[in-house]
Amino acid sequence: MPKVFENEIVYNYSPVHTINWLLRKYPNPFATHVFSVDTLERAIDPDTGLLRSERIIGVQQGAPKWITKLFQLPETAYVREVVFVDPDTPSATCMSMNLNLAQYVSCLELITYKPKESPGVTGADAASTVFHQHALLVSQFPTRLVARRIEKASVDRFKTNAGIGKEGFEWVLAQGLEYAESLRKRLMDCELSSP
Repeated sequence: MPKVFENEIVYNYSPVHTINWLLRKYPNPFATHVFSVDTLERAIDPDTGLLRSERIIGVQQGAPKWITKLFQLPETAYVREVVFVDPDTPSATCMSMNLNLAQYVSCLELITYKPKESPGVTGADAASTVFHQHALLVSQFPTRLVARRIEKASVDRFKTNAGIGKEGFEWVLAQGLEYAESLRKRLMDCELSSP
């Protein structure tokens, strides 16, 4: 039976800021398992105005020792991520799946970032962003007992990584605010020094 992992987080940053920094969340000091991010394609659809970004993310897979020993797994795994950003809403939808190790477990993940709406406040005017994560983990391993254990270990890893991911993205968002503030100060200094 496939396992499902769901998670919801509210980031206390505007959707515009959150979406702006979404594709810059790696590297960060909390995501030490991510060793590479390769952008395959990034384009704006002229008909819809949506930004589509496709990346391959390399990670140290961190599977439990019993799994890596039993199956002699490589230390690295690769994930294909496709992100659609709607600047009008502003919102983003991220879909990802593992490219290797799928013979042991397949992971399909859907993440959305949407404005946290409140009475009288919608879209880009929202002060916070809602992150919703939904992951489906399925092992097709022939032995059902082993398949269930692989699925459980995968869900447990997702739970652990969810906390790490939140800390890492919070750090990136805070760095983004500092960067924006430093730019604003430089612009103000330029305006004050010009005749």
